[in-house]
Amino acid sequence: MSEHREHAHWVQNINHNSKITFNISDKTLEGTALVVDAVKELELVKRISELMSKKYKWNQGLIVEITPSYT
Repeated sequence: MSEHREHAHWVQNINHNSKITFNISDKTLEGTALVVDAVKELELVKRISELMSKKYKWNQGLIVEITPSYT
């Protein structure tokens, strides 16, 4: 979730090129990322917002979905 929404440089990068690398623990993975359309994916946005609120007490950002490539 991006606190600075579309103004965050990493979100601008994703909008320009959706291919990404990201780290989980000691592993570097490849995948794609996209900004979630809050109108088309209303249920997903609601669920992520609930999870963020519960864990971090904050949910006012732009949601980005990361999908790993399994190669």
